[in-house]
Amino acid sequence: MAYQARGRDPLFDTDMANALERRGKELLGLALVVVGLMAAAMLGSYTPDDPSWMSATDAAIQNWMGRIGASVAAPLVMIFGAGNWILPLVLAGWGLRFVTHRGEERALGRVIFLPIWWAVASIYAAGMTAGPEWGHSFGLGGLFGDVAMGSAMGMLPFGAGFSLTLVTVLAFAGVLVVGAFVLGFTRAELSQAGRFVMLALVMAYAAVVRLLGQGASGAAQGASAMRAAHADRRARRIAEAEDDRAWAEAQEPSLGRTAAAARPGAARAPLGPDRAGARGRGGRGRLR
Repeated sequence: MAYQARGRDPLFDTDMANALERRGKELLGLALVVVGLMAAAMLGSYTPDDPSWMSATDAAIQNWMGRIGASVAAPLVMIFGAGNWILPLVLAGWGLRFVTHRGEERALGRVIFLPIWWAVASIYAAGMTAGPEWGHSFGLGGLFGDVAMGSAMGMLPFGAGFSLTLVTVLAFAGVLVVGAFVLGFTRAELSQAGRFVMLALVMAYAAVVRLLGQGASGAAQGASAMRAAHADRRARRIAEAEDDRAWAEAQEPSLGRTAAAARPGAARAPLGPDRAGARGRGGRGRLR
C-alpha cells in the first residue's frame, strides 16, 4: 500500500523570499561599488617606485591600497596600461545596476565580453602620447597594447602616421560600442541618455546665451550711464561758464564808475618845485 508524503511548507513565503532576494542584490551592488572605488584608488595612486613582486625596493609604499594594491597594480599596468581603467567602470556600473534593480538580469550575458573591451581599451591607449610622468619604456596601452597596435598598423597598406591615427579612431569607436554593451545598456536606455544629454546641452547653451545677453545689456546700460554722466558734467561746466560771464558783465559798470571817480583826484595832485617855478616865471612874463 502506497503512502503519499505531504510536501514541506517553504521556510519563507513568496513576498519574503522576493524581499530577501532584492536586499541581497542591493548588498552585492554596494559591494561591487566599493570594490570599484578601491580599484580606482589602486590605479590612480600607482607609481612604478612602489615595492612589488616585480621591483624590490626599500622605498615607502605610496599606493593607497598598500602593498597588496601595489603588487596587483604593477602587473596590470605593465600588461594593459591605461586600459585597466575600465575595471572600476565595470564594477561600479554593475554595482549601481544591482542597487537600483535596473537590468541586473543582463549581467552574466554582458560581462562575459569584458576581455574584448579590455583589449580594445588597451589598443586605444597605445595610440595616445604618454607624458613625462609615465615613467615606463612601454606606451600607455602596456605591452599588450603596443603589440596589438603594431600588428594592426602592419596589416594596413598606409603610412605609419595615417595607420596610427586610423587604428586609434577605430579603437575609440570600439571602446564606446563594446563598453556600452558590456555595461548593460539597451537601445531604450541609450535613447534616453541621448535625450538627456541633448537637453543638458540645450539648457547649458540657453544659460550661456542668457548670461551673454545680460552682460551685453549691462555693458550697454553702463555705456549709457557713462554718456549721461559726461553730458551732465559738460552741461554743468557750460552753466558755470555762463554764470561767470554774467557776473563779469554785471561787475563792469561799477568798475567804470570807480575809475571815473578816481581821475579828478589824480588831476589835483600837488605840483613839484620845478613845475611851480616854471608856472611863476610864466606869470611874471605875462605881467610885463
